[in-house]
Amino acid sequence: MIKNLLIAFAFTLMLINPSISIAAESPVDVQEVFVGSETMDGDALKYPRGKAEIRLQRVELADGGIVPLHSHPIPLLGNVEQGTIVVKREGMEEITYTEGDSFIVGPKTPKHTMGNAKSDTAIVWFAAIGAKDVPILIPAEE
Repeated sequence: MIKNLLIAFAFTLMLINPSISIAAESPVDVQEVFVGSETMDGDALKYPRGKAEIRLQRVELADGGIVPLHSHPIPLLGNVEQGTIVVKREGMEEITYTEGDSFIVGPKTPKHTMGNAKSDTAIVWFAAIGAKDVPILIPAEE
């Protein structure tokens, strides 16, 4: 009985503050990996209007792989699972992200490319909370 009360208390604390892990006796461990309210450029996050839609994409970049110049109409949360990527933004310094790094891009992020910076395969996950029929990526006009 006391054990169940302690677990319930720990769960309640976790709901109030998600960064608190569940009791060690539990087979569940919740760890907050990343929290952000601004893009890599310092812009505040804003969501588009419309019917909400959540998307999760896995992008695999082989040796020399690059996503051509593009922009995003909605905010995206990226997390590098494997390898090293480089983001080259128009008129700005490039940013390098390595395994375990998280970052946010958004509508005000300048047009950019994202490429594999090493010879190994790079894997990046992207999560987006946007609106139905609003694309995640818009290719730049050449």
